[in-house]
Amino acid sequence: MKLFLKDNLGIIILYIINFTALVFFYNKLGGFEENMAYFVFLSLFFLMCFLVYKYILNKQIYEKLSEKPEGIEDMLTIDPHSPLEEAFFKTMQEYMKLHNKDMNSMKNSQKEYKVMLNNWVHQMKTPVSVINLLAQNNYDNDDFQKVVLETRRIDYNLSQILTFLRIDDFANDMKIEKVNLKAVVLEVINELKEFFIAQSVFPKLSIPQDLSINTDKKWIKYAIYQIINNAIKYSEKNKTVYINGFVEEDMVVLEIRNKGIGIKKSDINRIFDLFFTGDNGRIFGESTGVGLYIVKKILDILDHKINVKSEPGEETAFYIYFKP
Repeated sequence: MKLFLKDNLGIIILYIINFTALVFFYNKLGGFEENMAYFVFLSLFFLMCFLVYKYILNKQIYEKLSEKPEGIEDMLTIDPHSPLEEAFFKTMQEYMKLHNKDMNSMKNSQKEYKVMLNNWVHQMKTPVSVINLLAQNNYDNDDFQKVVLETRRIDYNLSQILTFLRIDDFANDMKIEKVNLKAVVLEVINELKEFFIAQSVFPKLSIPQDLSINTDKKWIKYAIYQIINNAIKYSEKNKTVYINGFVEEDMVVLEIRNKGIGIKKSDINRIFDLFFTGDNGRIFGESTGVGLYIVKKILDILDHKINVKSEPGEETAFYIYFKP
């Protein structure tokens, strides 16, 4: 109520001035009958003067409420000139304090969650490694060969979780250097060797020995690993995954192409969305919709472009473009 009275004090004063002026001129001019137009003009003049004054006084609020703010801080960039502006400014300050308090609480909770999950993943990796080692010692047994494959799959998923947790801190861990593309791809193929064999899929590499890229080796290796892993998973048996490197319009291009299930046109623009699995994910229950999301995040931070072409039931090709 107090703020309302302070904000409308001008209207009250205008009414008193207008009423007093009309009574004064009524007595001086002998009534309203012959001077009605003058009285109407005088009332409107007072009203217009007041509205102009009111607009100038609260102009900052009108402008702030008419614009689309980019952040909550934008609502605080005013210098109060009226009771309404001052009240608005103080309220926004309180909202800002509450917002910062909630954000800090959320960040602390998220940090604790990440630490707990990170520790859990590392603890899980040790028994998985032990199981894998024991299975490899009995690799002549077909059942133990399956155990090795499954433990590697578990280890891959655990590593994916760790990468997902660290992606927000990626920029702080980035190291751009000249990297030999063929050497990185060969490392990935070697790590996926058993998966190639298990799926009866074969790699065919065609990258010039001297082809180099400017990137972060650790993170680009993860991105390439994920794409080749998917190419193996979604390939037909006894087919080939083609991995080619070439120069196109001053850019180095890495092509990863496979024959297999392909991607529907309705899904192709969404494959990099978090947790999106599409029709292929429903067919292959192992899909999580996380891997390609991380790939896109990594390539965006590294400023590498990625493009996908696919024909359902035919083939799929991923293209990564590296700037010179």
